[in-house]
Formats: sequence, structure tokens, C-alpha cells
Amino acid sequence: MTIPGNAAGAETVRFTPKQYKSAIKPIWCPGCGDFAVLNAITKALSHLGLAHEEVALITGIGCSSRIAAYTSVYGFHGVHGRALALASGLKAARPELTVLAAGGDGDGLSI
Repeated sequence: MTIPGNAAGAETVRFTPKQYKSAIKPIWCPGCGDFAVLNAITKALSHLGLAHEEVALITGIGCSSRIAAYTSVYGFHGVHGRALALASGLKAARPELTVLAAGGDGDGLSI
């Protein structure tokens, strides 16, 4: 299938959302909103047609930050409350990557 934006209609393999998930099964509590976040991220990556090696997911520490282990893209756990700083530095160093940052309330509000 051809993905819009590719040079001269080049063929590109499109991954399904499930193919962006790792073999590690989430251990979040039943009903946790992080399941929806994981599904939204994998659906967005599939929609964008990004190769696994073109994406980095940077997280802090805590339940929400386990999301990097549940995907099959590059992942990095930083220290609590520093995911945005790490993601910004990675994007500056490797602008060709699609860089995502994820964190919970402790990462974003209390640190």
C-alpha cells in the first residue's frame, strides 16, 4: 500500500496497532486508563505508518511510565519528572525520530 507523503508513491509496509505492542503483557490494574493510552499510541503509530525504529517513547517512573515496555519502539525510562527534558534532548540530537513522552501525575505535577 502507498502511504501519502512517500517519495514517488513508494511502497511502505503499514503495521497494525497490535504490531506496535511488545510481548510483555501490561500489569496495570483492571480498568486503568493507561490501557486506553497504550491503545491510542499504537493506533496513532499505525495511522502514521512509522517504522518501529523511527519512534522513541520516553517515560519517567511509575505505573504510567511502564508504557514504554509495552511497545515495540525504542523506549527509555528517565528519572521521575524528567521525561519531557529527556525527550526534548533526544529530539534535538536526533530530529529525524518521532519522539513521544509519557508520564503520570507524579511526573507532570508533583516533581
